[in-house]
Amino acid sequence: MMKRILITLFLVTLLASSLQAVVIRGTRGRRLLRYQYLKNRWQNDKLRIYNEYGFPIHRYRVRGYGRVREHWKYYEEGLEFVFDEESNLVKTNRFWPEDRRERFRRY
Repeated sequence: MMKRILITLFLVTLLASSLQAVVIRGTRGRRLLRYQYLKNRWQNDKLRIYNEYGFPIHRYRVRGYGRVREHWKYYEEGLEFVFDEESNLVKTNRFWPEDRRERFRRY
C-alpha cells in the first residue's frame, strides 16, 4: 500500500513539473525566447509604450554622433517613437496611418 502511494505521489510530482517545463529547439524557438526576455529588460518609457501599443512592427537602432537612438514604428497607428540609451522617449513622429496587412491580402 505504501509503495502505491509513493509511486502515485512521485508520478503526480513529475507530471506537475513537466507541465511547467518548455523545450525550445531550433532558430524559431531561440528567437521566441529572446523576445520573451527582451520585454523584461525594457524600462521607463519603452515599457509604457509597449504596454500601450504592443510589440513594434519595426524596431531599429541608429548609432551616430556618439549616441544611440532606437526607433519603433507602428504603421496602423501612424506613430514612430524615438528612444535614447536610457529608454527615455526623445520624440514622437506622426505620419499617415497605413494598413500594411491590406497589401498582402490583395495578392
